[in-house]
Amino acid sequence: MSISSWNAGIIRPVAVPPAGPYASGAAPGVWTLDQATFWIKQGLWPTAGNVAPIGLFAGVASGASNVINSLVLASAGNAVDFGDLTVARLYVASASSSTRGLWAGGSIGGAENNTIDYVTIATTGNATDFGDLTVELYALSGASNAVRACFGSGRDSGSSVGNNTISYVTIASTGNATDFGDLTQRRYATAALASDTRAVWAGGDGTGGPFNTIDYVTIASTGNATDFGDLITAISNSAGCSSNTRGLFGGGSSSTNVIQYITIATIGNTTDFGDLLATTSVLASCASSTLGFFAGGNNLAGSATNVIQYVTIASTGNATDFGDLTAVARQFAGCSGAAAAVQPTPTSAAMAFFGGGYGTETQASIQYVNIATTGDAMLFSNLTAPRYNLASCSSATRGVWAGGVPNGGSNSNIIDYIEFSTFGNYADFGDLASAVTNLSGLSNSTRGLFSGGYNGSVAINVIQYITIATTGNTTDFGDLLNILNYGASCASSTRGITAGGDSAAGTRYNVIQYVTIASAGNAIDFGDLTKGDDCGSMASCSSSTRGLFAGGSGTGVTNIIDYVTIATTGNATDFGDLITPTSLLAGASSSTRGVFAGGYTTQYINVIQYVTIASTGNTTDFGDLATPNAFFPCGGCSNAHGGL
Repeated sequence: MSISSWNAGIIRPVAVPPAGPYASGAAPGVWTLDQATFWIKQGLWPTAGNVAPIGLFAGVASGASNVINSLVLASAGNAVDFGDLTVARLYVASASSSTRGLWAGGSIGGAENNTIDYVTIATTGNATDFGDLTVELYALSGASNAVRACFGSGRDSGSSVGNNTISYVTIASTGNATDFGDLTQRRYATAALASDTRAVWAGGDGTGGPFNTIDYVTIASTGNATDFGDLITAISNSAGCSSNTRGLFGGGSSSTNVIQYITIATIGNTTDFGDLLATTSVLASCASSTLGFFAGGNNLAGSATNVIQYVTIASTGNATDFGDLTAVARQFAGCSGAAAAVQPTPTSAAMAFFGGGYGTETQASIQYVNIATTGDAMLFSNLTAPRYNLASCSSATRGVWAGGVPNGGSNSNIIDYIEFSTFGNYADFGDLASAVTNLSGLSNSTRGLFSGGYNGSVAINVIQYITIATTGNTTDFGDLLNILNYGASCASSTRGITAGGDSAAGTRYNVIQYVTIASAGNAIDFGDLTKGDDCGSMASCSSSTRGLFAGGSGTGVTNIIDYVTIATTGNATDFGDLITPTSLLAGASSSTRGVFAGGYTTQYINVIQYVTIASTGNTTDFGDLATPNAFFPCGGCSNAHGGL
């Protein structure tokens, strides 16, 4: 039977194998349920809402250009017009999340530029202004995970030395870049790539260049880059792309067609991967989670090309032709919504979040872990300002951080919040009644309470509260039994518990006190901790029935974990021990598991450890915080703690 025998020629008598699992894929024909099930099991049946990964290349033209091309990365084909940058320029850098593409810097009429543009990858159209780089630069390069975009190296029109500046933005927001740190060398025309945790820059030119240097940073932190290893040969104007595990550097200005690779989690020199279709420099690149793409660039004769080629990142081998750009292009940059999306999203019913803290410097990062599993923390978002010694509380949907000490400043009254459902979001919530540090936080599903703290001259006994679902300043709740610095708090859905702490003048308290969260009023005596004098700077967490208080300091540093039954009153009971005596750590929990992060032993640490709350016993290693440097004390909260 011919196709013309079917209505409108749409339904085929013989089913055609599906083009892929994406909503735009096609599977024309008449299918039996068994046939369709076969392709579904292979992961190849078109699925509504499963959008094919898109790559974007901006600056498509041989010279300064504002043209953005888009490319469907799932199947070979040519690029199409997407829209325009806010201003035509060349030598831009690019980075992306799963939803947004960014382009930064560049050269306009021979002058460097600091403009950052962005587009929503799923929607064609012109770019919108995002903010500005910290420095006006061109010939820089960018790398990102799902949350942060980092832009490093570059050149200004008055210097042949190059620049070592690294700056960053939070992709989900808009605004000017913030200084991150410095590369190990001043240079420009580098290639950059990233995993969900590390950003890597390679090669480049400048005084004494070209270079074979590879540098890296941990994206969740800030600070100067560290040496990673060396390229096979010194090159500049190469292009970098990556999966979450492997990074590729292709081509370059040393007349090369070589593709070389690194394993991003492991420092070391590059290994030969294969070859591009031809010798190419000043090209652009992007990646899906499995494929790496190299586009345009100058050929050996110095002529710009429009060729798009690809490789399978997990294997090695030469590039294959994929299609063409809409025009020849060089000195431009690409990104995609697929490579950065490999970072696991916080979709678990039980997530712990740790915000702020201090390592080699004050931190703004908010990190998260899935409480039900084990593993290292990952970057989620930022605070509005870096600070440590802050307090946190949360509902099932929002996390809130209050107070603390910012970079080089006095105490803060800032309250920030995030929505757990969206990567990279953060916003100002309101203000505390006064600027305090060393306070503690607790909450049920509606109210968050912040207790005690140090106002810059004395410890205070004030309890203040917020309604978590709204934004605004705190309201007075009542008073603690005593002035209290470095107390620890947790809650059930009805009762808030605060324990330990000190007077900021050397007096330490082992007192446990409580309030009824739904009503305002002063705290009431609950009982005492077992720890005696070592009850300052503890971490706390809770299920709906038990509250745990871990570690602490006084005459020394302790590893003791105490617990109470929240609904009753009475003295605490020994629960078990931390891995090592630790103070200044942070706590968070699900309904079953308590997690403790960071702190101070004989030095500051980034260890995460956990216990099962319903039983007793010592902690078990969970993983590490996302920042490799020592870390203390951040504010911990979760979307599944005992107060919810």
